Parts: sequence; C-alpha cells; structure tokens
Amino acid sequence: MKRLTSVFIFSFIFFFCISLAKSAPVQPPVLLTQIKWTGTSWFGSPIIHNLGDGAEKLVGTFNDIFVWDNQFTELARAPSGSSYPHEGRIYPPAVCADLDGDGIFEVVVGSNNGKVAAYEWKNNDLSVKAGWPASTCDAGQCPEVRGLAGGDLNGDGNIEIVATTTQTSGGAQVFVFNPNGTLYQPPGLSYNAWPRYNTETGFGNDADANGAGNHGYGCFGLNVGIGNLNDDPFLEIVVTFDNHQINVFHHTGVSMLSSPYFTNRSSQYYGNRLNWGQFIRWFDEGVEENHYHLHTGQWPNPSWTKWMQWTHSPPNVADLNNDDKNEVVCVSNVEMDIPYDTKHHSIMVLEGSYGDGSRSARRMPGWENLPSSGYPLSREGHSWYPPTNPPAASVVNITGDDRPEILYGAHDGYIYCTSPSAVELWRTDFRHGRALMYASEIMVADLNQDNVPELIFTTFGDPDNLAPNQPHGYLMILNKDGQILHDIELPEQGTDGNGKGAPAAPTVMDLNGDGNLEIVVQTFGVGCFVFTVPGSAENLLLWPTGRGNYLRNGCPWGVKHRRLNMPDGLRLSCKRIFNEDFGSSIPFLSLTLNL
Repeated sequence: MKRLTSVFIFSFIFFFCISLAKSAPVQPPVLLTQIKWTGTSWFGSPIIHNLGDGAEKLVGTFNDIFVWDNQFTELARAPSGSSYPHEGRIYPPAVCADLDGDGIFEVVVGSNNGKVAAYEWKNNDLSVKAGWPASTCDAGQCPEVRGLAGGDLNGDGNIEIVATTTQTSGGAQVFVFNPNGTLYQPPGLSYNAWPRYNTETGFGNDADANGAGNHGYGCFGLNVGIGNLNDDPFLEIVVTFDNHQINVFHHTGVSMLSSPYFTNRSSQYYGNRLNWGQFIRWFDEGVEENHYHLHTGQWPNPSWTKWMQWTHSPPNVADLNNDDKNEVVCVSNVEMDIPYDTKHHSIMVLEGSYGDGSRSARRMPGWENLPSSGYPLSREGHSWYPPTNPPAASVVNITGDDRPEILYGAHDGYIYCTSPSAVELWRTDFRHGRALMYASEIMVADLNQDNVPELIFTTFGDPDNLAPNQPHGYLMILNKDGQILHDIELPEQGTDGNGKGAPAAPTVMDLNGDGNLEIVVQTFGVGCFVFTVPGSAENLLLWPTGRGNYLRNGCPWGVKHRRLNMPDGLRLSCKRIFNEDFGSSIPFLSLTLNL
C-alpha cells in the first residue's frame, strides 16, 4: 500500500510539474482604466499595498499623493503646496513601510523646498505623522529632495529614512531621519552623525577627514542605495554625487575607508588614506592605478581621459559572485573633453570592505574593463525637457545561472542586459524610430506562470511642441533574452511640456485580487493607466516596483514562497524557483510525506 501510494504521489508531482512548465504564452496587457486629472508624474513609481487594512490599494505620487481602492475610487489625497507637509513635485519613488512597528503604515515622500513628509494611513485617510515634515534645509538653502530610501540601519526594528538633495557646495546633501522625523543619531557618539557632509573638524567629522576632508556636490537623480557592505551587522548607505565621486557611509555618518591601495597623491596630504568619497573615479583602471596607487605619470584630466559622472546614478547593493559579500553596482554616464561630453554609460562594480578591507572600493575581478553603451541620442534643439532617465539598474537573476544580471535603459535608446561577469548578453532597441526616447527602470516578473521572468518597462520622450502627433509613450514587455513580446502604445500621449510617456517605473502586482497581475503606469500629464495581464499571477515577483521594493533601496523584492493545498499526508512547497532561487522551468520541490 505504501508503495502504491508513493507511486501515485510521485506521478502526481511529475504531472503537476509538467503542467506548470507548459504555460500559455504571455498575454497582451489589457487596459482596465485610465485615472485622469492627477497632474504630472516624474520618477515616483506607484505603490500597490493594503496599507495595513483590508484589500490592496493603489498609491500614486504626482505633485499630490493619491490613494485609490482596487476599484479605482479615490479614498484620499494629500495636496502639495507651500502650506502643506510636502511642496511641489515628488521626484523619487515614495517609501512605504511601517516605520516604527506600531501597525500603522506610512507613505514617505521627498519634495521641493527641503521637505520630507511622512503620511500615516489611518481612518481611511492620509494624515501627516507626528514630528514630520522633516527638513533638508542647510547652509541657507532648501534644495529639492531627489533621492529617498529606507532601511533598518542599526537593526533595532525601526526604519530610518535617507534623503539626498540637490545641495551644491557649502552644504549637506545626505540626511538620515528617525521614524519620528528627528535626525538619526546613534548613541555614544561625540559628534553629530547627520547630515553629511558637515563642516566640522575632528574625529568623525568631514572638514579634515584624512587631512583633505570630504566634499560633496549635488545628488540629482535617485542617488541613494542601502545595504550591508562589511562584516558588521549594520547597513551602509551608498550615495553618488555630481562631483564624479561615489561614497559609502556607515550608519554613524563616517565615510568608509577604501583599500590601502588608494592613497592621496597631492603634496599636502601625500600618502594619506582615502575614503570612498575622496577621489574621482576614472573609466580606465590604469589611470586609477597610476594616479592613486603608483603616484606616477600625468595627472588625469577629462581633456585626455574619461571620468565617471554620477549626477543621476542610482546605486545598488548586490552579491554578483555568490561569495556572500556584497558589491556596489552602479551605472554612470562617462564624460570626456572640455567642455564635458558624455560618451556612453558604463557599469562599475566595486567591492565592499570585508576582512582587512584590502578590497574596499576596488573593481571586482573581471570588471576592470567597464561594459558600456553607445553614444547618447542627440539633444540638439532641446532644453531640459524631456528629462533624461536616471539609469537605475535592476540587478536580478533572469537566466537561471544562480547569479544576477544587470538591466538598464541607456541614453542611446537601448535596453542592456549584462552578465555578472561583465559580458553584454543582449541589447534591445526601444526608440520606435523616434529621434529622442528614454526608458523607465525595468521591472522583472513572471507574466504567464511558467516561472521564467519577463521584463516590463515604459518609454517617454519629446513633448508635443517638439514632436507633434508622434507617440513616445509605450508599455513594452520583453522576454529574458531581450525579444519584444508586446509593444503597446499608451492610449493617450498628452501635451505636457515635460514630455510624452511614462518616466516612472511601473509597478507590477495583483491590485484587484483576481489573481492576475496589474501593471500600473504613471505618466507625464495624462494620469495613471492600469493594465491587467490575463493568465498571470504573483508567483514570481523579482523586481516589481521602482528600486526593487517599497524601501526603494536598490535591492530585489525577494523570493516569494508559495504554498499549495495538497491531499492529507502530503505537503508540497514550491519555492526557490529558477535554480536555487528562482529559475528552471520546473519548480524545485520540497516534499513531506506522512504515510
């Protein structure tokens, strides 16, 4: 009897797996609704979340913050303005989390005039949380907040909020706030941890750090990521700056030291150690070796060699080689010539500070030569509009080799997929024959329940006064090999002076509870489109929203485990889909038998 039962069970499992593997093709997204009169969206990816009570809701961030129920009825609105907790546009994606573990979820936004606002969802409404808004005003300026991320920096269960601003010289660009809106200050420090950079001298401060001091300049596009980059249990903060520098901060505010390989070449501070943010990164590894290590040869200058320009460079923290040590992954535009001219985008991968720190800020082996895009599309005849897309990378395993790939949209009109070994796997043209087109961040989810991910993104481009009657807004779906599966022109393009299309990363989840995934698209001026994908499910959400998750920290959403109800005595757990984490065509099965 036991043998017959076992045969039945394993036959059932076999045919169950085959049925999962033989899924239908990805169906074209079907428009459910267009929510109009929202105003203009920038890069604030929408949110699908129950906010702690009942059914899923849709949160949209434009200038105002909207909350709709899953039938698209407006439940609440937080207006924008000088007399309100947030002011002007919401440039970066909003953080959504229960910041202090009180059971009430917050939506946190960064805006103009130095305002960071946390709104609580309670009594079916948005209300500003006690202690907020927080301010990023400094040195007589109140700059716009262009980067926002959350993380439990010190492991106490609370979520801290990191905001980066467009502050230029003379003031701080990086702020960290507690859940109550005050500046984050770890206990026992003799100095003020935040904001950074500060103008104080002495231990823990910036003005004379390593002699030369730390100096920042402008974070103009989603310039913050959070993750663990050393052997301690705390999280680090990665920030990219407009002055060609990328830095890693400890939660104490102190900058992480780079490898002893890098030392100061200037006569005043000759031989001094350098932290991550104290030196310009150059495209050519040989230039960095000569300048920062050997202290020999001509001092580098963009008139003859390329440098990294991190103006709009969202950083990610990821383990590319499965050694349980994270790297910083970031796409930078690369400049040369006087005046500066962007030649291409390139991916740089830098190691964390593990062990004795000897590899800190060094290029990961195999990444000495940086994978690069083509020359950007011409902006001749353009002013600021349309804006360029921050090349936010999606770092996630799509091939099944147990290591993550790197996906991003470059300014040459192509989506690039690069292997964890720095090899370009493919590129796909999204220009639609237009002179100027940009892409959103790329979402990654399975759209037909075959446990193989698809790639979802939107496009945007010229405003109608520059390209009349030419559509620039599309919703595109690619397979994991870069082949176009569906290419849908957005139903309305609009006449917004910022551009046509959808700059914000879409969000891909089940909004209305019918089991199918919805794709939510925020646009320049024509509201919010909601599509549904027949035959899809939430079985594999790898990178379903802007910056990977609702903390917006540049890390994947994570593996979603799925439990199946089976006959008595049999428990089947489908998990770790696609190799160890998420990827062969048949799920990995763990089986418990009680016979």
